[in-house]
Amino acid sequence: MSWLALRSTVQLCRRRLPWRLYSTTENTSVSHSQFLATAGPQKKWKERDNEDGLEDGIGKLSPTSSHLFKLILPLGTVKVDAESRSISREPAKEHTLPPTVLLLHPAQPLSHIARLIQASEPFARANPPPSVSFRSGHGSHRHRPIPRNQLLRWSDSTDVGDFIRDAARAAHFSVHITYDDAESNGVILDVQVPTAADRTRFLRRRLAHAEAELAEMEKLKRTCDAEAHRGARRMATAGFGMLVVYWGVVARLTFWDYGWDIMEPITYLSGLSTVICGYLWFLYQGREVSYSSVLDTSISTRRQTLYKAHGLDIERWSELRAEARALRRDIGRIEEDYEPHEEEDEEAEEDDKKEREA
Repeated sequence: MSWLALRSTVQLCRRRLPWRLYSTTENTSVSHSQFLATAGPQKKWKERDNEDGLEDGIGKLSPTSSHLFKLILPLGTVKVDAESRSISREPAKEHTLPPTVLLLHPAQPLSHIARLIQASEPFARANPPPSVSFRSGHGSHRHRPIPRNQLLRWSDSTDVGDFIRDAARAAHFSVHITYDDAESNGVILDVQVPTAADRTRFLRRRLAHAEAELAEMEKLKRTCDAEAHRGARRMATAGFGMLVVYWGVVARLTFWDYGWDIMEPITYLSGLSTVICGYLWFLYQGREVSYSSVLDTSISTRRQTLYKAHGLDIERWSELRAEARALRRDIGRIEEDYEPHEEEDEEAEEDDKKEREA
């Protein structure tokens, strides 16, 4: 084969083989390898946590891993003119201050948020400080804009938790910053309220971790409990066998070896000894002597022994169960704030659909 023929063959292979299509920067990314090396066992690829990124000029209220809320406000785009007592918005630039983050407790009043905003830039040097009020929609839902006549101004003494529960109806609320009640020289900052999935995200993670650990302990506990019940059943069967052996020995000695004259006092004393031992056991246990009580005591003793032998911490198991119940209760309480609103959203969407059809 000549050199020209070989060259043409190589060029033909290059045109037909799509290897160049896969030799890109995107396909040489090591993000998936980093994900496999750092992510937990329950983490899914392409699953991203809700980031704290803000839309243009819109604030955001985010939950945290604790019971606090994180309020992010784009105060860097607000410009204050103390002389003319006016507040305005300007587009974000490179030198614009980053958004301001405020940590809030659900039991704190709205006046606390107002003071934090007044103490932040660019209002820290304003004298007098501007007025800060909080407003949310009434009778609206998250897919419709809130008419101005349906806005409610909330009292500064309202708790943050109560305010957020009501603001979840429209999925957002607004922060009004102004120097006068007419709001002619003020700004309005819209803030997004987290959804039920966002607010319960950290609680669900903790619940999943607790349930995973609890499932392993439950499996070991079921094994130990089953073994304890089998041991108690074997003990009861062994007791019946001992009674049968006792009856056979007494019958043999009475009718074949010694006779009734010798065996009568022996059987009497052995029976009386059994009654005395049973009464002593009753005094020691402090409970009624019955088959169920003896069986329960045997199962409980055997179960505790198996727990220690297999390394099962029953106190930790009880704590995990209590923690899981508390987390489910907290998640349910949060979801209750959103379920009526979601039903109203569906009704509103149906009304919109009927209007469009009409």
